Amino acid sequence: MQLQGVSIDFDDRKTCALLPKLCLQWDEKYEELEDNADLLQYWENGIQNILKTTQNIVSGNMGTKSIVYSAEKETIKIIQKYFEDLKLETIDYEDILKCDNCIKYDYLDKNFKT
Repeated sequence: MQLQGVSIDFDDRKTCALLPKLCLQWDEKYEELEDNADLLQYWENGIQNILKTTQNIVSGNMGTKSIVYSAEKETIKIIQKYFEDLKLETIDYEDILKCDNCIKYDYLDKNFKT
């Protein structure tokens, strides 16, 4: 099964090229990207807005990336709405096994939620 969604890599400075307005106040000489309060707030607000509408997402961390994905077309549209500056990506559901604290919605068991 494939899921679609977005991710932000908080260890990759190229992330600021995708979201330059969020990096204006961030000083790359002295701070790590994960210390960028504007970028963190953008990500957390987007996730909270999505969760107000639907719980049918997979969200968490895979390595240095923070992710939010879904297999449902309506939920994917919601993800796109709140993260319109990020490119939609595709991931295999099996890759979620490598995700740290990730499962929000289990597509293999519709009754399972964490």
